Order: sequence, then structure tokens, then C-alpha cells
Amino acid sequence: MTLPPLPEALAPWAGPVVAALLALAWAGLARLRRRPDLAGLGAGLGLAAGWLLTLGQLTGSPRQLPERLPALALAAGLLGLLLALAGRRGWVTGPLAGLGLLGAGWWLAGGPLTPADLGRAGVPLLALAALGAAALLALRGPVPAAAALALLAAGLWLYGPPGPWWALALVAAAAALGALPGGGWGPAPALPLAIGLAALAAGPVLARGGGTDWLVAAAPFAALWIGPGLGARIGGRSGTPLGWAIAGGSR
Repeated sequence: MTLPPLPEALAPWAGPVVAALLALAWAGLARLRRRPDLAGLGAGLGLAAGWLLTLGQLTGSPRQLPERLPALALAAGLLGLLLALAGRRGWVTGPLAGLGLLGAGWWLAGGPLTPADLGRAGVPLLALAALGAAALLALRGPVPAAAALALLAAGLWLYGPPGPWWALALVAAAAALGALPGGGWGPAPALPLAIGLAALAAGPVLARGGGTDWLVAAAPFAALWIGPGLGARIGGRSGTPLGWAIAGGSR
């Protein structure tokens, strides 16, 4: 067996490493500045940088669905910052997050502009926004976010279509883990990861739409929504991870 050259061998891991380090550095800086409310925002920063490094380009006129993701992550990170800065005005959070989820769905659905295109893309657009909302409501901390994204990465690695999907999911999981020491969490840091999870889960479904693509996409959401209840029923220290494994693996 011939081993690949070192840069080629390290290429799939460069994005996750950079994502985790940036999120960790941001969290540390926010703690030093005594702004724990902003510490979790490093997850969005790490996500955008890691996706850009993995794909190697940032384009405003993408031809393929994965090419849409770096710009999406950048926009989601900026929106997360706006949510954090407007945190004292609680009534702003819901509308801003809703607009961000609709905008993400619009971008992933191809950015339709004419009424005819909007009519054709309306169902995927709303479905993607709803998927992002389901993720946002369930991502109650960096650990659940990292676990759901790692589960998605494993499914995409085993059963996903050719392309960078599994590596992009691994970047998102690493960005979530990097935000763990920050301590601050809420809708603002969760929003970029929720949008990223929805995009990565729906991407292969939109691109290929096979039965396994639907099952892989459902696994992290089943783990997030069903896993905690199963874990509580099982009880004990191993209850939560077992509940997650059963809920996610049964998809």
C-alpha cells in the first residue's frame, strides 16, 4: 500500500483543526475580555474558516451546492453576532433568527429571484428553513451540537455521495467542540451550527435523494429530539449516550 504524500494525507483534517483552534481562541479571548456572552460565537467563525479551507474557494455565483456553504457560514456567523449584540432586546431574537433561517433556505435552494423560480423552489426553501429551525431549537449546547454533527459526519462518510460532505460535517463538529470552554451559549452561537447542520443533512438529499441519504439526514435530528427522552428512561451515567446512540443509529 502506498501512503499519500503528507500534505494530501493531512488535507481532510486541516479544516477541522483550524475550525477548532479558531473557536477555542475566540472563546479564550472573550473570557479574557469578560464577555462570556460572546464566547460561543467562535463556533461560527471556526465553521466559516474551516469550510473555506476545506473547499478552497469563496464564490458569489456557485455552480454546485457545496460551493454555497462558505458564504452561508459567513452570513450565519454575522447574523449570530447581531443576535448576541441584540441579546438584551429579547423580542428581536426570534424575528432575526427566522429571517436568517429563511435566507439560508433561499440561498441553499438556488437563490431564486423570479416568481416562477420562487414557485419551483418554494417547497425546498421552506423545508430547509424548517430543518434549520428544528436544529436551532435542539442545539442547547456545544456538546449536543458536536455529537449531532459527528453522527452526521459518520453517516456521510459511510453512505454519503462522493464529495466533501463528510469532511464539511467534521469541520462543523470541530467548531462546536472548540466553543466548549467558552461557557456562553444561546441562539446566537447555535444559529450558524444549526444552519450548517441543516445544510449538510439536506445537501445529499437535494443532490442525489437516495433512501440512504434520507436516513443519514434523519439520524442527527432523531438523536437530538428523541435521544434525551430515551436517555432519561434508561437512566444512569450511560443513559444519555445510549439514548443518543439508539435514536440516531436506529434511523
